[in-house]
Amino acid sequence: MKKAASNPSLSQQETLSGFIYLAFQFLCLPSLLRWGNREFGFGLSTAEVNFIYYLVNFLAVILIFHNFLGHNLTQVTQHPAYFCQAVILGLFAYYACLWAVNWVMDLLTPHFSNYNDAAIADMSRGSYFLMLVGTVILVPPAEECFFRGLVFRNLYGKSHWAAYVVSMLVFAAIHILGYIGMYSPLELVMAVLQYLPAGLCLAWAYTKAGTIFAPILIHACVNFLTIQKLR
Repeated sequence: MKKAASNPSLSQQETLSGFIYLAFQFLCLPSLLRWGNREFGFGLSTAEVNFIYYLVNFLAVILIFHNFLGHNLTQVTQHPAYFCQAVILGLFAYYACLWAVNWVMDLLTPHFSNYNDAAIADMSRGSYFLMLVGTVILVPPAEECFFRGLVFRNLYGKSHWAAYVVSMLVFAAIHILGYIGMYSPLELVMAVLQYLPAGLCLAWAYTKAGTIFAPILIHACVNFLTIQKLR
């Protein structure tokens, strides 16, 4: 399949604001939400705090990247065939790569447990609707704009390899950083490895479709199927 028209680029203001917020999201937002919940006595559950985290990131993306999202939506309407092909092939590639990774993981660490999946499963049992809305509707636009639109897109013009490697590793890191110390060194490598197929296939779909909405839709489908399985 050929690549669609060039991916719409971010403006300098969007890029700067995006990187500033991404650092805030990594370093400050989770602790700030937990502190606020504790200090002001809101008594929110872990699932509710996580939902607020998802919602804040989603609103930040709309505020920072609304022009970028608008241009990308136009790409969907102008190249619907590329969009549909990229989504279908991206989903197929993701599950094929994930099967291969899980096969290797079963050989190396047969009893490996992904703590992020376990936490999501636990929260979904108590607050299924919040987790469904959060992971399927709020998370995909936020993570795709940051990791594919911001990190991957800005590196892709300089080095295709660097764009893939860095965006894949950053995407994996945000899912495991909170659990470092719970993993052994080998399990930590396995945890990172488990997220690489998603980072690879989502970035590939983005370049092929020419719009950020292709990885957003793939991400939403994967999260929906995952939360049904973990429920």
